[in-house]
Amino acid sequence: MSEHPFASNRTYHRGVGQSGRRQCNALQLRVLAGALLFALPVSHVYADTLDAVSRIDSVTVYPDRALVHRVASQPIPAGEHELVFTNLPADMDENSLQFNANASGGGLQILHVSSTPDYERVTEPAGLNEVAGQIDALTKQVAGLDDQIDVADSQINFIRNYQNGHSVQTKDAPALSTDGFLDLMKFTEENLLKAMQTRRERQVQKEQLLARIKVLKQRQQQLRPSARNETRKVVVTLNAAQPATINSVLSYVVNGAAWSPVYDARYDSGSGKLTLNYFGQVSQSTSEDWSDVALTLSTAQPVTGVTLPQLQPWRVDVATPAKPVPIARMSARRSAAPAMEMADSASYASANANTGSTNTTFEVPGKQTIRTGGQQQRVPLTTLSETADLSYELVPSKASAVFATVKINNGKDFPLLAGSVNAFFDNEFIAASDIKTVFPKEKLELAMGVDQAISVKREPLQRFTESTGLTGSGTRLTYEYKTVIRNNRKQPVELVLHDRFPVSADEKIDIKRLEPSGSGIALKGDGRYEQTLTLAAAEERTVLLKFTVQYPKSLDVEGLP
Repeated sequence: MSEHPFASNRTYHRGVGQSGRRQCNALQLRVLAGALLFALPVSHVYADTLDAVSRIDSVTVYPDRALVHRVASQPIPAGEHELVFTNLPADMDENSLQFNANASGGGLQILHVSSTPDYERVTEPAGLNEVAGQIDALTKQVAGLDDQIDVADSQINFIRNYQNGHSVQTKDAPALSTDGFLDLMKFTEENLLKAMQTRRERQVQKEQLLARIKVLKQRQQQLRPSARNETRKVVVTLNAAQPATINSVLSYVVNGAAWSPVYDARYDSGSGKLTLNYFGQVSQSTSEDWSDVALTLSTAQPVTGVTLPQLQPWRVDVATPAKPVPIARMSARRSAAPAMEMADSASYASANANTGSTNTTFEVPGKQTIRTGGQQQRVPLTTLSETADLSYELVPSKASAVFATVKINNGKDFPLLAGSVNAFFDNEFIAASDIKTVFPKEKLELAMGVDQAISVKREPLQRFTESTGLTGSGTRLTYEYKTVIRNNRKQPVELVLHDRFPVSADEKIDIKRLEPSGSGIALKGDGRYEQTLTLAAAEERTVLLKFTVQYPKSLDVEGLP
């Protein structure tokens, strides 16, 4: 048998007397307690749970999602700890979860990172009980009105039965006299009208109460919270070699966020300059607010696969009868502004644009706050301003208006993505339209709507008819259209007029073009043409469209006015 660890001590102290033995026993107890303490696992001594005091520091928004960075800084003692991030979005992408941390003095190990669903209890709003009480009180009033309506129905049925019983002559009942019959009619009429009027009044009151109850129930539904709101929590297990302050970053991708391009195009006819303000329109419904964050917008599409698609063989074969195809269930997908009038003296801060090989990112200047809930918010990205090529075009046969178009080159080293554009001509809002993606060095063409300073009037058609040939067997029609254009601007303008001549589809129909003529006409093969005109300031000009159509009188011709 082996000796007890402290047997020698005990043996050593056996001849030292009673007091010596008591001192030895006390020392043994202290040594045992210390040994047991150091034998316990370290986690039982130091392990604890720490709630991470975090905030959203920066967000990168993609066209259909967002990358969120949360930062936290807090002191921790030495040992193993669980750092818990709570109230995170329920639909965060767990595969995108990343955690990084550093500690003053070093010696920090990240042992484990996990993400699990969590539920946050929600207290009922104070006004919910009040609304419920109002609904209950009105429901009781409706029940009382139902009782009164039933009584009125009984009275009406009773009076009608009473009328029927006295109006039908039976063998044993004496016949009513004329006065008695009139008294009966008057009595039943008064009481029947009273009962029916009472019923109508109670029915109206009931409908009014039901309408109020409907409104209150809608309000109740708005106020009533769900029993619990599902969120997620992230638990990070850390081991610190010594007490330290840790600085951590938790990042994750979340759905429910998006951005799209929108533009304000402002053309100044005095300077001939076009200013194109490029905005990002951001919205998010991620269940958490982005308050005072560094915001970056990216054109990357994370949803697109990163691997090369596989191309399958292309086979051509004899067609076989189609088999019935079952209807597949389609999963629902999450869906992912008015113009702003700005003074000429104001300008937008430009974002820092970084163009990579596959996408462009815009670092929005300053701090941004975007609340959850889906509200759209504009943030400035960049401004493109340069002298534009202005052109005027008109189609007088279709519209008595001159349409302005401006063209500039995209001088940026990144594309202007497709989006909506609000056009302003001399600070007047013209129209909202769309533009396609314009790559660097490509021409951007913007329709600026109707220029009210240039008037157009198409005068009624003049037509002349005459007979041709020695025997008058032919008909010649002369058509003349007049378009009056006036330039009310203080500077000359160049216009392109679009019109058309008729085209003969039969050799017996001869069409001759008379006006316009000259080098300023660009004629197409189908009869359409473009005529370039230059009008001085305040100049008015009449432009003719004149032609003749000749054909035999025996020929029935269609297509002429």
